[in-house]
Amino acid sequence: MAKKPQNLLLVTEHYPCSNQESFLETELPYLTRFFNVYLVTRETDKRMYRILPPGVIFSRPSEHGGRLWKWWLRTLCRFSRAYRLERRQGQEEGRWNHAQAAHTLDALVESELARRYVLSLPVMQDDRPLVIYSANYNDYLYGLTRIKEMGKDIHVTARCHRANMFDPQTGERRETLNYITNRNIDAVYFTSEERRSVYVHHFTDGEAPGKYRVAPLGVPGPEVLLEPPEEDYLLRIVTCSPIEEDKRLTLLIDAIAGMKIGCLDWVHIGDGSEREKVLEYARDKLENKPGIRYEFLGDMNQEERYHYYASHKLDVFLSVSSSESVPTMMLEAMANHIFVCATAVDGVTDVVSNETGLLMPENPTLEQLTAFLEMLCNMDKEKFDSRAELGFQCWEKWFNAEENCMRFASELSAVENIQPDETPETVHRVFTSWKPEEKVEVVQTDEQEETAGINQPEDGEKGSASDEADAAAKPAEESVQEQQDKQEPEKADGEPEKPEGQEDKEKKAGQSSETPDEKQPESGEPSEPVTVSDEQLPAEEKPIEQEAEELIEMMEKLTP
Repeated sequence: MAKKPQNLLLVTEHYPCSNQESFLETELPYLTRFFNVYLVTRETDKRMYRILPPGVIFSRPSEHGGRLWKWWLRTLCRFSRAYRLERRQGQEEGRWNHAQAAHTLDALVESELARRYVLSLPVMQDDRPLVIYSANYNDYLYGLTRIKEMGKDIHVTARCHRANMFDPQTGERRETLNYITNRNIDAVYFTSEERRSVYVHHFTDGEAPGKYRVAPLGVPGPEVLLEPPEEDYLLRIVTCSPIEEDKRLTLLIDAIAGMKIGCLDWVHIGDGSEREKVLEYARDKLENKPGIRYEFLGDMNQEERYHYYASHKLDVFLSVSSSESVPTMMLEAMANHIFVCATAVDGVTDVVSNETGLLMPENPTLEQLTAFLEMLCNMDKEKFDSRAELGFQCWEKWFNAEENCMRFASELSAVENIQPDETPETVHRVFTSWKPEEKVEVVQTDEQEETAGINQPEDGEKGSASDEADAAAKPAEESVQEQQDKQEPEKADGEPEKPEGQEDKEKKAGQSSETPDEKQPESGEPSEPVTVSDEQLPAEEKPIEQEAEELIEMMEKLTP
């Protein structure tokens, strides 16, 4: 195999020794078109889980250093310039305390261990230009950026996911030496403009905006069989995820066990540490339940998953996970014409919306989920097909690997040309998705907008941090005049007490970003977007019959 003019060192947390970081399964073949790829994982004791493309050289450290060695490094790091810079920045932001100091030292130790291991690799003796690409923005990334000191032909990039910024379970901010790493790194890539805006707002000082770029995920197109699978009367549901606690498979089992109507066939693809526990739970709850079939298929690679999707008629891809940073499996389902229903958590809303699938509450109750499954069992199969087609069109336009992964690999090959001071071009999705963290940061009152001179987003669009930055550059007089022009039609609609005026206002409120504190319509109908929130009404005021009615109304509205 001919050598490429550049080397790429891909640093992963688990891949290929785990089913995590699954987006790399699609990305790697494209990277090998531009680079000689060397892959290093920090997983020291697990066997290889995935097959790597031809030519990829794999290595990993036998361990991450002994206790005495780490203690010595920790002592050195305490007196380092990096520690002083992080401490000063933390003190200025008011977040420096004993716990933060201990975490900073731990991260510096991990960074130094990663740096020393990479420097020992044979690729560092190669005189070809080197790009170091970290699949995550984690503690050791600062150590990788320090390797740039070895030569001008070394560049460092990383992907940053929501789980790298905020803990998926607690929602607390994660500190990963952001201040000093941002100064050294060449480029940071995000899966969506919303994620990029959140990072720039919370973790940067606003300098070098060109470093922070959007590189959407991508998955390949569907496998096409000569003879399509036959239909049957069952509702066929597929779930695909590691069998871990945060995937809430036991909640799904309880919901299926509580169904009183409908016939359902459920298959799960994936494996994990909770496998035996979940299997035993499923046997206890579902083994003798009439009209219910289930099967755990174990792990499959991407090629096997695509073949299974092509050879079986599947109605719904379902996810009730409490955390989902990189929803690659949902993209695969969309690419294979499967209707996606998922909880609106973490990165899910980057790829799924109520226009391309169906978003459920972040924490659905057992009663909600049971009512939802019963509703799906009663739905016409044509509705699933029509919604699946919209999801497929979304994948085809925004998440096709042939375009996204190729573009990302090409940009990495020319990362030295990135201009840090230039704001990257914003690419907006054709759908708006529900993102609680951005709502809190972006939405402002009318009085604040007039003071800041920020334009209101057009109807049907969602304001983002980047939109605010662009609008802020315009003269304040023009912004205020536009706000006045938009307010005039509202006055012409009539008094707010009249049903027609109230209806118009509610319609406009549903098309723009709203704060969580805004009142719900008095008519009792769900407002737009049509996601159902657990916080809208107390549990005791929302009986199961109303849950089912809301879900049915939701699906009816989504029908094209």
